[in-house]
Amino acid sequence: MTMRLVLTAFVSLVMSVIFSAALAQDIRTETIRFLRGASSASIKGSITGRESVRYVLDVKRGQRVSIQLDTSNRSNYFNVIAPGAESALFNGSVSGGSTSFVAEVSGKHVIDVYLMRNAARRNERARYTLTVSAEATGQAATTSPDFADGLAGGPDTWRVSEVPAGDVLNLRAAPSARDRILDTARNGEILRNRGCAINGGTRWCQVENRRGVKGWVAGRYLREADGTW
Repeated sequence: MTMRLVLTAFVSLVMSVIFSAALAQDIRTETIRFLRGASSASIKGSITGRESVRYVLDVKRGQRVSIQLDTSNRSNYFNVIAPGAESALFNGSVSGGSTSFVAEVSGKHVIDVYLMRNAARRNERARYTLTVSAEATGQAATTSPDFADGLAGGPDTWRVSEVPAGDVLNLRAAPSARDRILDTARNGEILRNRGCAINGGTRWCQVENRRGVKGWVAGRYLREADGTW
């Protein structure tokens, strides 16, 4: 009887260790590093089921951090956790797929990308692009407020302006002139504001047109509209 109890306890211990190891394998950690001279990065990834990815971004107090998640799965979100914090300073499942904030403390901020529990139980998959920027201290925008120069807030809508004659503004899949073109816009067209980020020294803004196409455009061609959509 004693031997049976010992054996049962041993098996339970082994199963507990195996289960804990399996859970640990569901979480991976990656460090975000910008290329030299850049202040942003676009990261493509995927998760399935209970997998999650913790992206670590080291920033200094006072830096403005902007994060945008574009995903194939509506149950795919991200949270942001500041160094030493017990709760998230941003919860994507409550607040949406983008955020912009000024870091209150220096150190490693964690961006946790995950699937909601219902989707995780169904072993669903999400393919995503995570765009992260960290504006250097003291580089806050100082130009006219109707220009697309900021990363946070901004108007509800933009008006396309000053695109060269005979040309169009390209809506791209990611904030880069090398990414594929999803649609185009002409001078005077109104676009919904989805937030801005810096990539390779260029300020890009995610917008949505009346056809429902979302894409990234160069911010220098956007001016604040009157809010009419």
